[in-house]
Amino acid sequence: MTRLAVVACVFVTGCALLQPPTKEPAPLRPGEILSAQAATQAISVGKSTKADVRTALGEAGVIDFDSGYEVWVYRERLKEKAKPPPTELVLLFPPSGILAKTRIR
Repeated sequence: MTRLAVVACVFVTGCALLQPPTKEPAPLRPGEILSAQAATQAISVGKSTKADVRTALGEAGVIDFDSGYEVWVYRERLKEKAKPPPTELVLLFPPSGILAKTRIR
């Protein structure tokens, strides 16, 4: 019985050693987030500043307007086999720099 237990342990250990190493996900690129829904939980309309959002979500794709308004866009990272266009988190900043509105599309 003891010999059988030793053989089973060696077999299980050997199988564990043959598993391919898990691949670390690539770091997020500028303007990329893992989840738009989770990102909205990290920021607050009427409270978060541009600096707060940059700290929480990283760099965004930014569209500047002559009026002083800015639209920041973050796209969800697509899963490897996903075909639909990525979900986007769109943020609106007025000239005050305080987050005024969010939209997930």
